[in-house]
Amino acid sequence: MDTASGFGHRFKAAVEKNFDQSADAYDHFEERHHLFETLTRRQLELIEPSRPERILDVGCGTGISTLALHQAMTGRSPNIYAIDISELMLMRARERCKYLPGVYFIRGDAENLSTYFNESFDAIFYTASIFLLPGFAESLRQASHLLLPGGVLSVSYYAGLFDKKGNDAIRKVFPDQKYQYGAVPIGELVSCLESMPGTRTTRIDFRFEVSRDFLFDFLSIPAQSSGLFPKIQYLERIPKVRDLCELLAKRVDPVFMGWEFLIARKR
Repeated sequence: MDTASGFGHRFKAAVEKNFDQSADAYDHFEERHHLFETLTRRQLELIEPSRPERILDVGCGTGISTLALHQAMTGRSPNIYAIDISELMLMRARERCKYLPGVYFIRGDAENLSTYFNESFDAIFYTASIFLLPGFAESLRQASHLLLPGGVLSVSYYAGLFDKKGNDAIRKVFPDQKYQYGAVPIGELVSCLESMPGTRTTRIDFRFEVSRDFLFDFLSIPAQSSGLFPKIQYLERIPKVRDLCELLAKRVDPVFMGWEFLIARKR
């Protein structure tokens, strides 16, 4: 096994474990802050005038994005397929969406979409998931093949935490702290999308001020806290996350969370 593939295998195994541990935390966070619903609805706004009927939700987690996609299709009868690697997250997703017609959940690897889908889609969404895929380029390549002509690929990318001047807030306050936002540098992601034949990509920044409670709730999610303190057991991370948030909020005021939306339309 080469170094790159070995890293990818280890990273995906760690992601699956972290997300298995994160179902409760994600739902608690979303009940208080509605971040992932907001991201999904913003992605839908940005793909207009497209009005997709067949949708693939890649990395659906506990089904928050899937539910938001379905709710936005008022008056229509969409078919939404949703895939995630974590069975515990999918258990929550199935429960959340159990009364919704035309919604189907699949446990699978987002880097091998063609293994699970022979259908074509009007739209494919990666809501807060692409940066967790070491093999993101292959996932996007397969997604592009699954898109119908005129279809749209919509990606939301977690860019980090910033001060009002746009500086990385964690690196500013904790220069020795390694915070791994994910496996995908934004430059590589943009280059990958722009290199796809027959597509046109638009990039949109989205930043908003966050409270100290928001910071703590977000960074204490197991899948997030492992990026800050990867060698420490989860319960031991919580006081460290609390201390980090307190100091960050004192030294950077206000703190902004940054996301980027990438919209690729297939001609």
